[in-house]
Amino acid sequence: MAASGAEDIDWQLIKTLVFGDGVKEAVFERWLQPFLFSTKEPTALLQSAGGPCAVLAPIQAFILKRCLQSKIPNLSTLTPESVSPLLQGAMCDILSQCREEETSPMVLARVSRDVADILQDNQEKEESSSKRMKHSSHALVDVDTFHTCLSVESFGSVKNLSNYLEDNFSEIFGTKYDILSFLYSVVLTKGPNSIISERQDMEESLIDPVHGHGSQSLINLLLTGSATQNVFDGIRDLCGLQLNGISSQSSVGFLSYLECLRYLEVGKFLKNPVWPVWLLGSETHLTVLFSRDMELVGPPSQRDIAKEKFTCIDKEGSGFIAVDKLKDLMLDLDLFAEDPYVDIMKTKLDPDSLGIVLLPQFLEEFFPEESRVPDSFTIHHYNGLSKPDSTQVTYIKGDAVMLEGMVGMAENNAILQTLQTKWRNIAVDWQGGGKPSIN
Repeated sequence: MAASGAEDIDWQLIKTLVFGDGVKEAVFERWLQPFLFSTKEPTALLQSAGGPCAVLAPIQAFILKRCLQSKIPNLSTLTPESVSPLLQGAMCDILSQCREEETSPMVLARVSRDVADILQDNQEKEESSSKRMKHSSHALVDVDTFHTCLSVESFGSVKNLSNYLEDNFSEIFGTKYDILSFLYSVVLTKGPNSIISERQDMEESLIDPVHGHGSQSLINLLLTGSATQNVFDGIRDLCGLQLNGISSQSSVGFLSYLECLRYLEVGKFLKNPVWPVWLLGSETHLTVLFSRDMELVGPPSQRDIAKEKFTCIDKEGSGFIAVDKLKDLMLDLDLFAEDPYVDIMKTKLDPDSLGIVLLPQFLEEFFPEESRVPDSFTIHHYNGLSKPDSTQVTYIKGDAVMLEGMVGMAENNAILQTLQTKWRNIAVDWQGGGKPSIN
């Protein structure tokens, strides 16, 4: 562990990167939340106001990934003492993947309990004095002064960071500055200039200064370590402009309701993560879906591989390739590709002589529908937004089935529509008979 040169950090750049210009005081206040867990669900983090889900939901997803890794049989029986290492491990996972290189340091920014207590005492005195003087008080910490309360330290290895968190966690976390401090830790670990470069947009802040919602760049940064704005796979060319997407399979995944509305397309790297844990994105909120069934994230099928190879030729994502490319594609997939047979396939796949081969027809001909997804499986949904005066957030269990040859009715059912972007034929019977909200 080493003390970082906080005086060398361009805090103005970081503040502008995180909050933009002209951030509303109410937005900053909403991001002042501690790490608190539900009294009913020991591993479920609570969210008291809108906005911080862009940090809380990814942390929650990595906590659940840790639970799956450890094969914990019953999450409801865990104690606070056993949950704390899961939170610490999730923080280590996120910070370690944000490093530019494995040898780069991880940076931990925090407001210690001692500092937070002093700030709280001073704030109460200020408010008491303001009442006597009959004028409004002002917060002692705002977006312009928050960094002055931070202690910043760097760690050369995950083990060192993990040991430090284990030894000092109760002293450095547990205040209303937890979430924002961790966000600053992510930004400092990644480097503000690296974030600006990866998101390909100098103007966009990580947090909307008016509404307080986290950007897709922020979500991707915590999920994958890359601050790209996009959720498709690889690189795409848009009229000569190179757009960067997700470059590799993520540990935990992401599904979006906006894909149902055709605003974006989530690629396979996020839809098919290493662990069966997914963030679910609505227009304004993030929740988490998870399952214990590892078959949901098994290796790609031959059909999946064929679709990927087809897409490599169809670089613009138009859904078709030139008929002259058919032989190359067949060879790349180790299909029989002697000229007479290829000519037969060209005629069959392009009966109107349009000079193109469509992806659905190609897959149907050579790789008929095959599924490695189980016919039925159990899923759980988490929504951290707690109701006023309530700490009763729980995971909602769902019994999922794959309908044969038909699509489950998803009208006015945002969560099912979102799940159908990955499992087209899924239907879910949720515990309690209702349907969980993704808002």
